[in-house]
Amino acid sequence: MGPIRVTVERAGTRESSHLVYGMVREARSSGRGRSHSFGDARLTAFWRSSMKPLQILPAVRDGVLERLGLGAEALALACASHHGTPRHLEVVRSVMDAAELTPEMFACGPHRPFDDGAARRMDRAGHLPGRIHNNCSGQHAVLLALCVARGWPAAGYQEPEHPLQRTIRRELSAWLGEDCERLPWGTDGCGLPTPALSLRKMARVFADFGASREVAVRSVVTAMTTHPTLVSGPAALSANLMRASSGRILAKEGAEGVFCLASAEGGWGAAFKVLDGATRPLGPAVAHALATLSLLAPEEIGRMVSFAHPVVRNTCGDEVGVLSVERESCSSM
Repeated sequence: MGPIRVTVERAGTRESSHLVYGMVREARSSGRGRSHSFGDARLTAFWRSSMKPLQILPAVRDGVLERLGLGAEALALACASHHGTPRHLEVVRSVMDAAELTPEMFACGPHRPFDDGAARRMDRAGHLPGRIHNNCSGQHAVLLALCVARGWPAAGYQEPEHPLQRTIRRELSAWLGEDCERLPWGTDGCGLPTPALSLRKMARVFADFGASREVAVRSVVTAMTTHPTLVSGPAALSANLMRASSGRILAKEGAEGVFCLASAEGGWGAAFKVLDGATRPLGPAVAHALATLSLLAPEEIGRMVSFAHPVVRNTCGDEVGVLSVERESCSSM
């Protein structure tokens, strides 16, 4: 009945351990609604960037990207926690140019690219990161484009009472089947509001999202699964899980060890949270949970070996340890 425990071993000795809670449940449209828990699925966490596919839906329904002459790549970046590679920045700039946006309009602050190569190139060139390098800049660009299209003020678009945020809360309430105003709300790292809710609710929404036949939802699912490295980065768990499953699984990470998934073909959704907020145990935990429930095929598991059993390396690149699942408990609910 306990959560998944991921341990870090160095020279055969346990050095650290992480607890990962999770919920995998079927979509309500399946008519069964069965679920499987790893620890207490009532655990509450802020949804953070895992909710981006839902936050961007109002812009998709409004046809913002189509009117700007932009396609699936821009939509994938709108749902992304991108790594600041040249390709990521190119797509973000395409949205900014089409919507006549400037970096000063963004509510998200600058940070170094998550991609190590991109960060090192900036260092060698003596450049400092700007707001466009923020991993959420693609989302902010499309949300600002929606504000321009609707005639809403660009200033303060991140504030809870701005028309944009009220629209997003209505969207979330429809998916949750309850008034999301009643949820605890905080501020994400990029400045946008983010709610706290149970893993059970996160998993249910993602299950329903993956099963939805609505055109707007399908366009988001298709964009993310067709362009997985635009949703995060080439070395990210989310991108590699979508690639390993040939787009059969949709995956989206969030800060503080939150990770949500859905079957892109409908049927199930999942949500995970690392109790201490670390990200390194997510690969072993997620791969283990999906394999345990036969949601990953053997060949797909084979493609995820480096994430299921990631190694620890020292500063010289030598392998000095490994992460692995120690024990777990799965209960049907």
